Amino acid sequence: MLEINLLKVENPSCLWGRFVKGPGIEAVENKKEYDDLQMKMNLFYHEVNLHVQKIKLSTIESGQVCVVYWSALRSWCRAIVESLFLGTVGTQAMCFLVDHGERVIVSSDEIRALLDTFLQLPFWVRKFQLAGVHPMTLHVSGDCLEKYVMKIGNVHCVSFQILMRNKYAGPSVAESYCWPAVARGCDTVLISHSGDQPLTYIPPFLAHMQLSSVFSALSARTGPIAVILCPGWEKAQTVIDLLEESQTFQVLHPMVILLGLGKDEAKTVKIQNNCQVVVTTPFSLVRLLRLHCFLFLRLCHLALDEVDLLFSRAPDEMTIILQHFQRVTASEERVSCPRQIIAVGKRWSRPLEGLLLNHMSNPTVVVTVMEEAALYGNVHQIILLCLDCTKISVLLGALDFTPDVAQKTLVITNSAEEAENVFKAVSNTSAFSLKVHEELTYQFDFVTEQWKKPIGPGTHVILVTTNECMKSLGICDATCVVHYGFPSSPKLFGSRLFCMSQNFQNLSDKRAAESTSHPAKSVLLLSERNARHVIGVLRYLKRTEASLPPELLHFAQGVLRAKEEQKLDRPLCRYLKSFGFCRSVLPLFIKTASVYYGRIVSKKEDHYESMAAAMTTYYAAEKLGAKEVLEGGLYGVQEDEVYHRVRVTSVPDKREWMFCSVRALFLDEGREQEVKSHQLLQLPAQFHTLPPQALEIIVCRAMPIDAEVKWNPKVTRAISQKIKGLQHQAKVVLCLGNTVFVDPMVRMTRLPGLKTFINEYNVHAEILSTGMGTSNPQHLDLLNELCQWAGPGASLSRSAPDGPESLCSCTPASDERCLYIPVPALAQATGGSTTKTHGQDPDTFPSPNTYFHPQIKWFQRDDTVTLNIKLREPVDQRCEFFPDRVVYSACVNDRPYRADLELHSNITAERCSWEMKCNEPVIRLVKQERGDWKMLLKQKSAFVSLDFDRFEEDEKKTSNGFPIYKACRGLSFLS
Repeated sequence: MLEINLLKVENPSCLWGRFVKGPGIEAVENKKEYDDLQMKMNLFYHEVNLHVQKIKLSTIESGQVCVVYWSALRSWCRAIVESLFLGTVGTQAMCFLVDHGERVIVSSDEIRALLDTFLQLPFWVRKFQLAGVHPMTLHVSGDCLEKYVMKIGNVHCVSFQILMRNKYAGPSVAESYCWPAVARGCDTVLISHSGDQPLTYIPPFLAHMQLSSVFSALSARTGPIAVILCPGWEKAQTVIDLLEESQTFQVLHPMVILLGLGKDEAKTVKIQNNCQVVVTTPFSLVRLLRLHCFLFLRLCHLALDEVDLLFSRAPDEMTIILQHFQRVTASEERVSCPRQIIAVGKRWSRPLEGLLLNHMSNPTVVVTVMEEAALYGNVHQIILLCLDCTKISVLLGALDFTPDVAQKTLVITNSAEEAENVFKAVSNTSAFSLKVHEELTYQFDFVTEQWKKPIGPGTHVILVTTNECMKSLGICDATCVVHYGFPSSPKLFGSRLFCMSQNFQNLSDKRAAESTSHPAKSVLLLSERNARHVIGVLRYLKRTEASLPPELLHFAQGVLRAKEEQKLDRPLCRYLKSFGFCRSVLPLFIKTASVYYGRIVSKKEDHYESMAAAMTTYYAAEKLGAKEVLEGGLYGVQEDEVYHRVRVTSVPDKREWMFCSVRALFLDEGREQEVKSHQLLQLPAQFHTLPPQALEIIVCRAMPIDAEVKWNPKVTRAISQKIKGLQHQAKVVLCLGNTVFVDPMVRMTRLPGLKTFINEYNVHAEILSTGMGTSNPQHLDLLNELCQWAGPGASLSRSAPDGPESLCSCTPASDERCLYIPVPALAQATGGSTTKTHGQDPDTFPSPNTYFHPQIKWFQRDDTVTLNIKLREPVDQRCEFFPDRVVYSACVNDRPYRADLELHSNITAERCSWEMKCNEPVIRLVKQERGDWKMLLKQKSAFVSLDFDRFEEDEKKTSNGFPIYKACRGLSFLS
């Protein structure tokens, strides 16, 4: 038997004591030896001439063995550092005295290193635990549980393994407050940084859903008892996947419903009789309620996932849904039934106030983001612009020294020096002034006592402090916070505002919300030193509905403009050129329903097909694997019988190339995917010369429904099946780098034996017919506005074709822009010709700031050619006619325009003329020889295109008009 001397009892599972007697104990646990150790330690560490810096620890970490001074025993003791925290005078440590069983808090400067000579004896105090006993209410560490929630009767609860698979680290502070309220069936609002994660509410929500009282009260009807609203189809799919992983799937039978704009789509929806939970979006639910509102008569629970996005994207739909929920749950037969609304999000918004006041009963509101809590509390925000040298005078002008009601103002600075300067200024006023900062920590008790004293009307107490001391003072009852020093982060800004938390409005208490006068006020002094933070400040203040100074808005516009101008000179790949004229394109990789990747081809000679045939012949004779895989290297890859050129974009750190995968970009298709390193083939130099053929193609005027930003995979599949393997024709209306905007893109079929083509379908119309897409008529207008906003600097830089190009803006096909075009890197794919400014000699090439090129539309008759110059009300016009050239110049809005057109065929110059029609110049050219021209110019221009309103649909003109799109055999998708 062992004899133990108990020193301290924390609980039955934690007893601190010392061995007194037992086998092998006397030789080690001798009290005299420990007393000698204590004496030696005191003599050493109390030495007057001891060099303290030499025995200080260089770094202090939890679990470190050290020596600290214990004032109660007046002795130096061995200890273990348990935790570190920031105190009022710096870093402090909680230390456990290993020979005495006590815990002490000391400053980090008072911790000394423990010499090896003082470690020869084991720690005197041991931890003991009573075996075979446990508390009546079992309290077990979560690490020992196999299930997160234990089984209650026959109800299966959330599996702990699901949380582990989702890398769930445990309940956060927000969830610790939110989960109990949700599990009890209370109306709950949660605003936290993790508000976009379904796990913040789903575990307790499912636990409450399975209670027998919920089912028994609603067993007489059929239909779902809960609806989870998500802001989009992607989030809805995430939620349903999470529900299907849980064991509750067999009980609740959740399903997801996503409806498009199809007329009969809502009629075909069928909800299973045993379905208890429906996951959907506000738009889909409203479409469903219009036809099947009787299916939701059992509705008891409404969960709003990312509620801030729901109200911002679908405000009208949310109003309809909440009204329906209120009507259903307010009926007399539903008195005994549960009723619950759960709203979870990352931001507080004004519609949430109406949700709390009008649709919730005694709600639990949990806000863990302090700056969002200030929005909830309706803190009045005031912005004062000033110079840094006048901040004190502006501060004094903002304070009310003769208030009608009692006021407590907290002036927060960023340094002790600032605090002293501000205190000198406010101490000369009639207000009662206090100050405290890092150098006056001994006055904390006095300042706190003075601040907490009750004050009457007309009294104004001002406390000047710093960020560090603000946290230690624990003030929550301030009526005004003045940000004299600019907060360095939103978190710090929120911490300052939280000093007024007792004066926040409380919307969960309707009587308090109606009676409060909302005295909380925040004053932010903004000087020229804080210019880089203006955009972030405005973004927050616009949500507070505060009145913003016009000077601040004007300054913010200048900052935004400067940021945009910094992006103009970003270098782009040399292959990113502007294409403004119609051409044949081969789509190779469909990314979404309206975005494809393709390559340039030619009707006469397709250089890519020639290269592909040469690659097939080469690799049929010799197929050498890559000796070394380098990032950025060019290689060949075989897929079935086709060989592709790829560029390796990333490689792993390990060197086992034979068994690793690398990321590779398919240069001629635009897709990027993983490729096994052993599949990479050496690519001979002759296959490096042809530039990458990938080109991004966007069908204009189409966008997803319901304010979505991503296409539903349903649409992508439908469009890919529609266009695969078929020829299409399209018109290029805008170019931006290697992105080509087309409108329309149609499937044209030639009637047998005739030269007539008919439109079989329009890709834009096919997207809309899926029900998941809608028209976006402002698409091109918005793009053109951005081009016009770019101003004269919106031009392509003229550089060598082998070097990187700097693309400053886009080249619209329907507005004036950009005179000069660089040599296209893809010219080899269109016949080997290069693009240049027509009618100009290289030595007389003007600077990019001299002229702009107007947009020109043309059509022809048997004997004439008509050019429509797309300039509105030009002045200083001049038009010169030559047998093989036409030169037109004018000025619009102080911008000079010039078009020097080198014609494909000759004209009779003396019979040509020009005139103004509908405020636009029209040039009429007379052909020397009657007949159709194959093209207008000798060299194609990005600013000259056919007028399709006058276009005659015969075979020859079709070849000069719409480009042909053809889907490849291996068409792939990216969801």
